[in-house]
Amino acid sequence: MNYDFSIGKVSKPIVMITKYCFKFNKEAIELLDAPKFIAIGLDRDAKKLAFKAVDKKCGNEPAYPFASDFSKTRAVTVSATAVRRAVIELMDEKPEAKGVCFVLETEQDTKYGVIYFAKNK
Repeated sequence: MNYDFSIGKVSKPIVMITKYCFKFNKEAIELLDAPKFIAIGLDRDAKKLAFKAVDKKCGNEPAYPFASDFSKTRAVTVSATAVRRAVIELMDEKPEAKGVCFVLETEQDTKYGVIYFAKNK
């Protein structure tokens, strides 16, 4: 007998990049510990994005509102227009309105949430 137990919904932390925003599913919000604000870092050489929790009032980097009331949140969208446009220029697959999905991972040394959005060439 060949039973397939993989049918159905598998909950992975997903970040979707669309033409209009970054969209985080519930599992991605949980992986980032549902911060009220995030900063988004772009590594152009490695073609990856890092997301870290920040205090809106600290540091020189822009802070984007995130999961202010996580108990009611199933998804969060962040516009971050300048960062998003820079990322889309570097992406292998260009997002349309529906977007392109990436699995969010925790980077071991920094503990940031990261996605790899293009292959290094």
